[in-house]
Amino acid sequence: MILNPISQLSIVSGLLFILSMPAMSQDLQLAGFGYTTFPEAEIMDSRLSQKIQLNEYNFFLNMPKRLKNKKTVLINGFQYGLVTLNGDNDLHLGLDSQNLHLIGYRLTAIHQLANDWSLLASLNPTLASTFNTALEGEDFLFNGILQFTKKKSEYFSYGGGIAYLSTFGEPAFIPTLQLTLKSNNSKFQVFLPRQITYSRFYGRITAGVQLSASGSRYNVNNSSADFNDFEYVDQLAYSRVILGPTFSYLVGKLIQLEASGGITFGRKAELQGDLYEGANYDVANGAFFRFGISIVPPKK
Repeated sequence: MILNPISQLSIVSGLLFILSMPAMSQDLQLAGFGYTTFPEAEIMDSRLSQKIQLNEYNFFLNMPKRLKNKKTVLINGFQYGLVTLNGDNDLHLGLDSQNLHLIGYRLTAIHQLANDWSLLASLNPTLASTFNTALEGEDFLFNGILQFTKKKSEYFSYGGGIAYLSTFGEPAFIPTLQLTLKSNNSKFQVFLPRQITYSRFYGRITAGVQLSASGSRYNVNNSSADFNDFEYVDQLAYSRVILGPTFSYLVGKLIQLEASGGITFGRKAELQGDLYEGANYDVANGAFFRFGISIVPPKK
């Protein structure tokens, strides 16, 4: 795709505007791919001491555009996620070796308000499914956030709002809190309920630590085998928390190589269905490793 000069100028202006806003500089990634692996871990409440191993693949694209009022930037974002599960007899999850797919579109508006306040509003319709049957209402999820941020100085900002998220498996309204403390060579950022990070900058190298929660609900439409009985499972909700070091290296001005690892805990899987009594699985704490590559805006 070849952009005309007006579109190119709009994107560049949008990037410069975003870089000037609190909590957005160094956070926006224009495009990228990430691979995360969770080595085999035991299902804590399994009758047969079963184990599960997961791999996650994530592709994304973000396209910012500054509006004519020069106070608003719109970001059109696209995401595709793939989760592959390997376990003992599928842990009776009823997936029959199927993969979990997530296809999402995110429209984000960032608007500069008076007195150093800014507004962030984001809508994120998503398809989350095994796609083993025709699409239906339960294949769709809808996430969103409305948040206000106050920029007190170049080094400190704070804010809060409300979000409708599936971070913990089931979609729910959750209050948000944002806090950013920066110095010339470090940044501490809180965005509850999703993430807490600390980063230190060494030229092209950034090293830090993260605490992050994530999850989703997938439509599976399959039968779950419980020894000699078969019960129909509609949905699978999954959530987890990760903790560990992060590392990135900037190649040139735009390409960023990323690596992280550590431990994952609070891992839960829940089966749901109208004719199914439901089952909750707690997965033992274990390691995780992530590798990624992304395109980032050039520094100011």
